[in-house]
Amino acid sequence: MSLPATPHDALFRALVANPARAGALLMEYLPEPVAGLLDPDTPPEPLEGSFVDADAARTQCDALFRVRLRTGHEARIYVLLEHKSHVDAGTPLQILKYMVGIWQREIADGAAGDGLPPIIPLVFYHGRGGRWTVPRSVAEAIDAPDELAPFLRDFAYILHDLGQIEPLRLSETPEVRAALLALRVVFDETIPGDLLDLITGGAVAGSDFERHIVRYIVERMNLTPRLLEASLRRTKPDRWEALMGTVAEAWIEQGRAEGIEKGRSEGRAEGRAEGQAGIVLRLMELRFGVLSDAVRERVRDASAVELEAWAEAVLTAPGIDEVLAE
Repeated sequence: MSLPATPHDALFRALVANPARAGALLMEYLPEPVAGLLDPDTPPEPLEGSFVDADAARTQCDALFRVRLRTGHEARIYVLLEHKSHVDAGTPLQILKYMVGIWQREIADGAAGDGLPPIIPLVFYHGRGGRWTVPRSVAEAIDAPDELAPFLRDFAYILHDLGQIEPLRLSETPEVRAALLALRVVFDETIPGDLLDLITGGAVAGSDFERHIVRYIVERMNLTPRLLEASLRRTKPDRWEALMGTVAEAWIEQGRAEGIEKGRSEGRAEGRAEGQAGIVLRLMELRFGVLSDAVRERVRDASAVELEAWAEAVLTAPGIDEVLAE
């Protein structure tokens, strides 16, 4: 499985890392004849490694599974998350390249035996380029007369354009639905509260996957802390305060990264302090609205220790005075 290069990749990796979630995803999104061939008593086995090349790693994340069929044969399910901002006409060739890479590794490892295992490519798309219009196979992409059709092999992939699937139909498994729904709405300007509740309430309470979902929301979605807090209060009434701590951690890390980058660009330590102060001011504005000049001046003059304490307090404190008292 590829290492996460973006928050999209990190969420996808967390989704398929659990055998139960991976099994539910494959059973629901493989074509019925293929899903019916899977041995129900043998969960999909994740295989290490990625076949996405360096140029595509910014917009793709992949996972490979070994599955056993009812016939006694083995197969490989290759799952690709595609989050380009545009629909890429080169996808069929990329998929074929990745399939060849999988087979080459099978041969090099001596795992091919008497023949190569079948590979079923499964593509999930949640980019901003509109409906997927790319051919589903290399054969479809080739401009050839009908007479040549018998000589062309499909090597087709199975596509699921998440933007075209109704939220409640994404999965019957709450955790799988939460992750796919998060990927589906991540680029939306506004996210209705009922959909946000499906995301925040989908993960098992206290699980590592719950933390992944919350961090993804914070890092990628166009939401204020107030809206996220309201959703968590509705879906996780016993855990919302603890989860807002995760929110604070994510915001602090973002602020630290922004401050470090600002410090590098300006070449002085003051840049890092200004970056930290900027993120605290942004958090305060999102939570409490317009700030007074006195509050802004106090934040800009604060020490690094004070800024970190205020960044944590701002998401749970009832007002500005309580934040600054930390």
